[in-house]
Amino acid sequence: MKKVISQFTKIDVISYILLILTGLVGLNAINYMKVNQEYNGMMTVLVVIWGINLVVCILKLRERIILALFYLAIFLFLISRVAIPALQGTKWWLNYSVEANCFAVYAIAISIVALGVGMAGTEIISKIVSVVKSSKIKEKTSWIDRDSLITVVRVILSVCMLCFYIREIDKVLFMRGKVYEDYFTLYHSRMPFFIIFPAGCMQFFLCMLLALKPSKKESFIWLFLYIVSALPMLKIGVRNTFILNCIFAFVYYFLRDNQRKKNEKKWIGKKEKLLIVCIIPVMILFMGAYNYIRAGKGVGLSAKSLVVDFAYKQGTTYDTVLQGYTYKDNLPMSNGKNYTFGALTDNFFYNSLGKKLFKLDDIGDGNCLRQVYNGHTFSHAISYVVLGRDYIAGNGRGSSYIIENYIDWNYTGVVIFSIVLGCICGLIPRIFGKKWLISIICLNLITSLFFVPRAESTSFITFLVSYKFWICIIASIIITKIWMEINRRKDK
Repeated sequence: MKKVISQFTKIDVISYILLILTGLVGLNAINYMKVNQEYNGMMTVLVVIWGINLVVCILKLRERIILALFYLAIFLFLISRVAIPALQGTKWWLNYSVEANCFAVYAIAISIVALGVGMAGTEIISKIVSVVKSSKIKEKTSWIDRDSLITVVRVILSVCMLCFYIREIDKVLFMRGKVYEDYFTLYHSRMPFFIIFPAGCMQFFLCMLLALKPSKKESFIWLFLYIVSALPMLKIGVRNTFILNCIFAFVYYFLRDNQRKKNEKKWIGKKEKLLIVCIIPVMILFMGAYNYIRAGKGVGLSAKSLVVDFAYKQGTTYDTVLQGYTYKDNLPMSNGKNYTFGALTDNFFYNSLGKKLFKLDDIGDGNCLRQVYNGHTFSHAISYVVLGRDYIAGNGRGSSYIIENYIDWNYTGVVIFSIVLGCICGLIPRIFGKKWLISIICLNLITSLFFVPRAESTSFITFLVSYKFWICIIASIIITKIWMEINRRKDK
């Protein structure tokens, strides 16, 4: 028992006390203010809950970096939409209805608290397990030669990266003379299978290579190419891919820096820190201006106004939560549908292999009625209900795990799913680098995890039911084994 207790530092104890007090006091305060119609007070308490949970993550940033970034995503996509009007003196609670806003604020607060619970639970269990185990588990790498594997994956990734660039350039060429919304309704790839398939495997092989822990120089080259690969979509008007790729690169550097040995060079040194400090404000200003550039309008706002405007417009997901709560009974053919697992369901049953195995009709890729009525994703359903013809024209509302969980299982769903998310966020920094396959899964999770506050609940784990993902892993192992055998025979 003493060994277990010794695993917990003062920072751990302070963190857990803060989480407990914030949850108990904060959630009760929101309920109290709701009853007394103190809506700005509710918003203030929500921001305080968010802020304290973020501070808890900063106290041990090396272990809690994933959750810290997830909290920042929650603020940008959900809280900023009402925090900014509240500071400006606007009666934000009158948007849609008071009831809907009270629900949204309380649901977001519950999720933030539950995320912290999941993270804390992961830490506590990890510390107990580390004491119970008599010896450290060492990674077994004798089953395959690492140098041979990294060579094979590197070659395949080069081919996949080239095919990916070709596919993205095709999108840009197609979009000439068209508007941003046309991409979601009109674009269908004209590339042959031998381009499309490797392009679709690029991200998997990138994660496979990075999971093998190549040198800092090589990692930088691949991550740079990965970020640049999002520029064609950025030119079309899709910002999310570029931002997520940049975050992925940062998190990878952070994870590698955590695992470096004392005699190894820092992954995030003075140069990297200076670069991050310089790039972040530039990116925020550019993304704020891009709202107007994409629409073909002039940018006439000051730097401060651009930042506020960017945060406010990114927070449109809060409106989606309000719309989901308001129109939950009007969603088409919602009986029997589970929106929380909708992304997984559609990805599994309606991929090219699933349609043949289960003899299902295609539901399409973009905005269409087949997605609304036959698909299981909340984003298509709510977009059609709210936007109607504009949805068919290419516009959309997106989604959020909070409203999907609530529609499926009420507040219980929000709590349970948020705890699971918190566990995942707390687990990634602890298990990355221990096993090759586990590291691959961790990196693939990171590619889209931070978009979950404004996307489908399980969109970040759809790769696990993708046949391409497992084919890539199996194929790389088989090819490496063959390569090893060829080299072994040559040496005889």
